[in-house]
Amino acid sequence: MRKQTKLSLTLYFSVMFALNSLSQAAEHIAPQPKTEIIKSDLGYWLANDSFITIKDDEREVPVLFSEYMSSSKRGIIVMLPGIEQSPLHGNGLSYLREALNDDGYDTYVIPSPDLNINVNMIQDGIVDTEQNQPKSRQQNVVSSVSESALNDYKMELVARFDALYKTLALRENEHIAILAFGNSAGLFAEHLATLPQIRVDALITVSAQLANPNRNKHLAASLSLVSPALLDVFYSYDNPAVLHTVKDRRRWAKRNSKYDYRQRQLFGQNTQESQHYRLQKELSGFLRQL
Repeated sequence: MRKQTKLSLTLYFSVMFALNSLSQAAEHIAPQPKTEIIKSDLGYWLANDSFITIKDDEREVPVLFSEYMSSSKRGIIVMLPGIEQSPLHGNGLSYLREALNDDGYDTYVIPSPDLNINVNMIQDGIVDTEQNQPKSRQQNVVSSVSESALNDYKMELVARFDALYKTLALRENEHIAILAFGNSAGLFAEHLATLPQIRVDALITVSAQLANPNRNKHLAASLSLVSPALLDVFYSYDNPAVLHTVKDRRRWAKRNSKYDYRQRQLFGQNTQESQHYRLQKELSGFLRQL
């Protein structure tokens, strides 16, 4: 009897020890932010002289810089990747950057800020990043991010652009264009719609959207109010947040007499190599008309 009791106690303590070990092993460890992974990748694959550091009173941000490579310079293009979109990812940013250099443009790629998502700020699932495009429209689900999360992201994005613009504004004879993607495009269009005191000759948006339904329904009107000439590019298999507003964007541009608004559809998905080439041709043709 004593042996059985002793065996039972031994088994009990063994089980309790195992459960305690499992609970400690299962302790949640927050994953490394995607923006930090992108920053690490850029530092690994690109030389130090590929970056410049922009500074203001509150921040130092490394900006990917590439100089024009044609016989004559045509201007400057500031690129704003979408949320968690890497300049090294196979989504055309790396190709576009080099192609625009060959066309005669200096390019500056401002890294995307962190999107502050937590339990209190998310409304429905997790954000659908621009680089994870689905294979069909039926699979394309728009997640809803709180307006406060979008506002924080927008504030930091604009602050980074303003820090760079302080340097670019000194070049009075240079043409400046902005090429923005996904949610960054939608948020920066909102900013430009307030008519800030900046000199920008053109805005090119690719799959412009806002990951909040209430906010996204006003994006078409915001796009029609920006002062620079606007090229609005979308894909035939784009996010529903984009496709559902395509018609309204044309209607609002007509209502607000934005005669320098152009809309282009690229047939296919943005991961296809042929689409990168077509996008570069659309950008080049649009910018040459300015």
